[in-house]
Order: sequence, then C-alpha cells, then structure tokens
Amino acid sequence: MTIAKCSKRNAMLKREEGSGRSRNPSHAPATDRLPMSMKFYDAHIHFYSPDLSQDFAVLFDRLKSLGLAGFHAIVFTEFPSDLSKVLKMVPGAYHRYVTLRVLEHHQAPFHLFRRIEGLGIVPFADARFIEADAEQKMKGFWDQGFRGLKLLYVPEEDPGLVLAGMEEAFGRTVRQSEEITARLIDAASSRGMPVLFHADLKRYGPFVEEMVRTHPRTLFNIPHFGSSRKAMSILLDKYANCYSDLSSLTPYMKKEGSSYRDFIWQYQDKILFGSDALIGMPEHVESSVHFLRRFVDNEEILYKLFQQNYLHFHVTLEHEGIEKTGGAKVP
Repeated sequence: MTIAKCSKRNAMLKREEGSGRSRNPSHAPATDRLPMSMKFYDAHIHFYSPDLSQDFAVLFDRLKSLGLAGFHAIVFTEFPSDLSKVLKMVPGAYHRYVTLRVLEHHQAPFHLFRRIEGLGIVPFADARFIEADAEQKMKGFWDQGFRGLKLLYVPEEDPGLVLAGMEEAFGRTVRQSEEITARLIDAASSRGMPVLFHADLKRYGPFVEEMVRTHPRTLFNIPHFGSSRKAMSILLDKYANCYSDLSSLTPYMKKEGSSYRDFIWQYQDKILFGSDALIGMPEHVESSVHFLRRFVDNEEILYKLFQQNYLHFHVTLEHEGIEKTGGAKVP
C-alpha cells in the first residue's frame, strides 16, 4: 500500500467518525476488514546477521513472502574497537552474537538496500556509541543516507537487560549522557529525522518527556511501551508526535493478556508493530507477526498496527519535508 492510499483511507475513517459511526471495529462491516494475509511494516529491525555467509537476496525474499512491505533498519554505524566496551552497551542476551568482524560487515549496508526491490527501507543510525561531535556525526549519517536516529538511552546499569550502561562503558555521569543525547536529538530534529528512543520511562521519564516536548516537529517512537504502560500512556495522551511499538513484549503480553489488550485498544492509533528482530533471524519477525494476529484477533486494529500507523508516521514525515530532501525510502 502506498502512502497516498493510506492518506485516502485515513480521510475515509475520519469521515466515518464524524458521522457518528462507532469506533468499535466489531461494528465495522465485513467489507471494511482486511484478510489475515495483509501486508505489514516493521518499525524495529536490527540490520545485523551473526551469519557472515547470509544470502540477503534469499533472506529478503523470505521476508517479503511473509508479507513484509517495509521496515526501519537499525544499523550500527560506529562502535569502539574494544569488544568488551561494545558489550557493555549490548543486552546480555545478544552477547553471543556480537563480534567486531560481524559489526564491520554490516556497518555500511546501502549497497544491499539499493539492490532490494519491493521493500520500503528506512535506515536508522544507531548512535549508542557516540560520545562527542553530535552535529558532525549526524551530518555524516544524513549524507550517507540515514533517515532516522536510534538511541539506546541507558545511562546507568540495567540489570533487567543485563546491560552495564553508559556510566560504566564511557565513564560519564547521567547528566553528561543527557547532554550528549539531547545534542543528538537536536541534530536529528534539524534534519526532520524521526527518533527511535529506547528508554525506561520508570527511571528516565522526565528527561524523555522533555525531549518529546521540546521537539514537537520530531516524531518519536518510544519502543517496548517505554517499559511502563502507565508512564507511556501519559506521553501518548499529551504529545501528538509520540508513538510506541510493542517489540519484545510477547512474554509480558502472554502473562497479562487482558491489560495489554486494553492498552492496545486505547492507543490503537499510536502503536506500531515492531519485532526487535535481527535481520538474520527472520523467524523472529514471523513469530511476532503470528503472535500478534492471534493476540489481537481484530482485523481493523491489526490493520492499524501493521500498516496504517506506520504509513501515517511517514506521511507526517513527508509533510515535514524529509522526502523532499532526498529522504526515506518508503513505497
């Protein structure tokens, strides 16, 4: 589905709401529902494959056969030469997959992106290892073709992720991490780049809110429901430029199905589908899609999560001028 088609559907939905038609998808006529084979967009894929012999042509054909129409590709653009330092900013569950050789192999993937047909790829620069020169670095990323910024904001140790954090990795205080992160967001915002901003809202909610509030023309995706649905709901209610994705939440959704369904229902227009998968492990994309289909079991809400909200995200970027300056590769 193209952005133009999504815009027409959005306009249609608004007309229906204005006419007093119920927002409850169960009241929608059968012709307004999409088949279970609907295309989907993934707002959270890490462009990293532990297998250096990976045949990307075969990989992307498999993803397209699953229904993937486009995705945000998160790329490790730069990293320390000391692997032990790298691992301090990588969740413990992924340590066994990380080597400097594999990181270098995926550092500049644009030659692969240009060969792919039938997928809208929006490259996000993962800036977790940047310590200085934010404006210069972001200009370089933009010139390379990156059209989004990924931030892993973990200024202190996160035992849940088994992640040492910025304090240990870089020897800086929380305040210093705030300053560097703010500069990166400023540089991304000045270029119309959306920000995928991983942060635990229970611990760092005030700083995240300050960034969202002071950059009203920048779109933010706070993934994983910000590690707190209560804190996430405040941002989603207050800020039109704030979204969230449900990546890596399957275990929690299985345990607390009713409350998560209520949250998705309430914020169905602000939630993006995301798998948090490594590109070299497409089975994780597939399992995330299949789980969400079973979990939500409502075609209109699934349409929003899989397509409409993602496309609306990029319609907004287009209105802000990102595509007019050579921006995101969105179908």
